[in-house]
Amino acid sequence: MRTGVFIALFFVSFCGVAQERLSWSALEQIDFTEVYDEGTASWVQVPQWSTEQRANWDGKEMKITGYAIVLDPVDHIYALSAFPFSSCFFCGAAGPESVMELEFERPVDLITDQVITVIGTLDLNTSPEHLPITLVGAKLKQ
Repeated sequence: MRTGVFIALFFVSFCGVAQERLSWSALEQIDFTEVYDEGTASWVQVPQWSTEQRANWDGKEMKITGYAIVLDPVDHIYALSAFPFSSCFFCGAAGPESVMELEFERPVDLITDQVITVIGTLDLNTSPEHLPITLVGAKLKQ
């Protein structure tokens, strides 16, 4: 009986580890192409996802840690950056692979440069209107 309970607990403990940790260094492997965006009348970088990246990331639940970037505090619109705001993509010191959009399940209140770990489903974008990656259904990891 004890052996059966131990085996059951052993297998159940692995079920709680559904998400994989995504590293910012892995995102450095994304290739980009510059295209002209008529909507903004500017040249923008659009990610070119490899077959391997799509297979390993797209639609997968992932966990990642970074710096919160507040884009709109009223509507709770945030990005996650590999770097603090002073050296993030929006300030020109990093590439577009170092930042992702966050779509939280529920509204959260964050402050810029707050270090957070989030879990969500990766959506690999190709639209110039979005950052390369969106973390959909994001939740703060406590």
